[in-house]
Amino acid sequence: MNLRSPKEIIEEIKSLVDTTGFIYTLCLILVEDFHLNAEEMHEVDFRARLNKNEISLLIGFLIQKEISLEKPKHPLDLISLKKKTRKIMDELHSSTMIPSINKFRPIIDNLKEGNDINPSKEDFFGGEDVFIEPIFYSGDGIYDFQYLEYLNKKYKYDEKWLNENTNFYFDEVVEIANKIKSIHNEKFQKVNFFSLQENKEKFKNKLKESKSISNKQIEQNFEELISMLEFYQFFELFDSEPDLMQKLTKEEVSEKGWNSFYKGLLNIFCIKKTDFSDNKKISNFIENFAIPVDSDGRNSQFQNIGDFNLFSAKPIIPLGTELFFIPISFSLLEAIYESPYYWMLTDKKYKDSLALNRGKVGEEITYEILEKIFGKDRVFKSVRIESKKGYDDTDIDVLCILGSIALCVQVKSKKLTQLSRQGNFEQLRKDFKGAVQDAYNQGLVCRERILEKKATFYNEQNEKIDLLEDIEDVYLLVVTTENYPTLAHQSFTLLDKKENNPFPLVVTIFDLELIGHYLEKPYDFLYYVRQRIDLMESSYAEEEMHFLGYHLINKLWKNPEYGYVMITSEYGQLIDRNYYPFKIGLETSAKSDKIRNRWKNDDFDILCREIELLNTPKTTDVIFHLLDLSQESRENIVTHIKLAKSKTSKDYKQHNFSIVSGPVRSSFGMTYISWNNNDIESLSNRLYIQSRGRKYKSKADFWVGFGSLKDSGKMVDTLVFSNEKWEYDKEIEEEVQVLFGGKNNGTPMKLGKKVGRNEFCPCGSGIKYKKCCGRKY
Repeated sequence: MNLRSPKEIIEEIKSLVDTTGFIYTLCLILVEDFHLNAEEMHEVDFRARLNKNEISLLIGFLIQKEISLEKPKHPLDLISLKKKTRKIMDELHSSTMIPSINKFRPIIDNLKEGNDINPSKEDFFGGEDVFIEPIFYSGDGIYDFQYLEYLNKKYKYDEKWLNENTNFYFDEVVEIANKIKSIHNEKFQKVNFFSLQENKEKFKNKLKESKSISNKQIEQNFEELISMLEFYQFFELFDSEPDLMQKLTKEEVSEKGWNSFYKGLLNIFCIKKTDFSDNKKISNFIENFAIPVDSDGRNSQFQNIGDFNLFSAKPIIPLGTELFFIPISFSLLEAIYESPYYWMLTDKKYKDSLALNRGKVGEEITYEILEKIFGKDRVFKSVRIESKKGYDDTDIDVLCILGSIALCVQVKSKKLTQLSRQGNFEQLRKDFKGAVQDAYNQGLVCRERILEKKATFYNEQNEKIDLLEDIEDVYLLVVTTENYPTLAHQSFTLLDKKENNPFPLVVTIFDLELIGHYLEKPYDFLYYVRQRIDLMESSYAEEEMHFLGYHLINKLWKNPEYGYVMITSEYGQLIDRNYYPFKIGLETSAKSDKIRNRWKNDDFDILCREIELLNTPKTTDVIFHLLDLSQESRENIVTHIKLAKSKTSKDYKQHNFSIVSGPVRSSFGMTYISWNNNDIESLSNRLYIQSRGRKYKSKADFWVGFGSLKDSGKMVDTLVFSNEKWEYDKEIEEEVQVLFGGKNNGTPMKLGKKVGRNEFCPCGSGIKYKKCCGRKY
């Protein structure tokens, strides 16, 4: 099939929106594609629905002329127009993908022929027009409520200017926006969406059971009947129409009934000033966000994907003087969040203050989120780096320290320009440089200063930071304060990085909030950052939310069986299903909520917390190695720890076990000793000797030893950690023979592998597993 060019398709779309009754068709599509059941959000096929940008494109052309409220000649014209709209929008999507397909085809052909080529990321993903599709069709990357939650934070230093110049008051705007959402939601309750197209057989049987129409007629005219039955979803909009189902199947609905339907359908998305108690406030609000009524050439500059669309800035459409059409409440909240910036940008005298305020706010919001995760003593804002006496080398926006790991965070507030949205690759590079690349380059310098341990670091109060001596690695996090479309895709493709330099993790401020919500413990959060960076070249997803959803369910890790992993949007929808109802206070069942029902082990969390409280320089390394383990392995560890502790409390003897894990990142082993007294010094000495011997014998890359005192009540009272490279040592060799030559010294076992009931128990008791830790009480 030969696809038309996007330009040709756009011209047909312009004609399509001029069709009589299109505004009612648009309302039908809005109901179908934006009317979601919170319980089923994770099951929705969003690819079969139009997204917000596609709807905005249709409306952008619709508002170029006065909107006609004329009704179609026949109700079925609405259904056929809806099908035509979906078909042409699907063709447009396919057409925008052609540049990418054309880049893939020769590379794939060469690879098939066995040619020795090494295509770069840009060969696959870069170039003119390639980014139009991912930018226009990417997910929103933000929830609508986040726009209102961050509004005051984003413009806290600009409040005076906004009050004086635009009658824009935070509390008033948020109150009105929430009221509009409430009005929309209340009206949506009049719709009973049945997903008729997906449940055809079910409704065919229902029709036959009702006997309102003959089976023969059902079979002969079923598609037309289904089309008519689509209106039954709006039965509450048909005033004074009893037996509506029967009338629809026979096309006998009165003209009054249809007029009531059209009026009610449009009204679902409309408000009136009289819906609000304060006429002055709603008038100011409408003045700021409504499209001008009498404007020659309204939105005429909007001709193609990526052009400025007036609807994005003013998503309220007046239909006369009393009725205001708000098709997408999300777009309204987005305009509330974004528009004040552009208003202030027109004031040349305020331009410098505006830029300064954006930087301050970005740092403050990022610091606030990370402080909740890491704690006040581990997070520093506006860190100044002094390489030489009195000379400031560079600075870190936010610095987090956790054990032997530092997180260097650089924050930027660069927006994606209109030219980039149109697919201009060179402009996209420039925008990316301002939003990500410059922050990454600065982060690399800061990382080098931390690791070389020669510079001096000062916090915002100009006090020296003394927590950097034990730092062994630095992760780089770049945060953009703007909702930057297809950020994950751009970071993967456009980042200019030398081979030996580490990747950064690049997220929006909204992604950061979401990650912090689910990974609220510092080690869980930092572990996720590490995994994302480690897997940067071997995994791909369209949005950060997809990575996070996958991590919460499966844990991000590199499967040696696959060289590359594509993470689908379904994992992001699992977060939608959990997070959105939680934030808006909607009660939902836990049954279909995979995030709420994901694997958890309270004992393992307690183990990690006890390790954290020991506060050794190697704490981070130890916990990360435990987090690397599978769910089954984690459960095995805490089970054997509890059993060893239980045995000691009963027989007053020492019990120990050792485990060896295969190479997730590299080989890892662990020794555990349940000590038979409360002498911490003797326990530590024994733990060191036994852990050193086990590591030497197994030649593991890493080894950790845990020990607990008899009466402490804890799983861990002391630990040792070693990552020294294995070398032959005659003294340790002889020590190993003495240590592990006899019984009662524990036997190393493979994690995830069950111990045979007739094997010696790995706890070191010297008796069979079935009569020891494997005994059924």
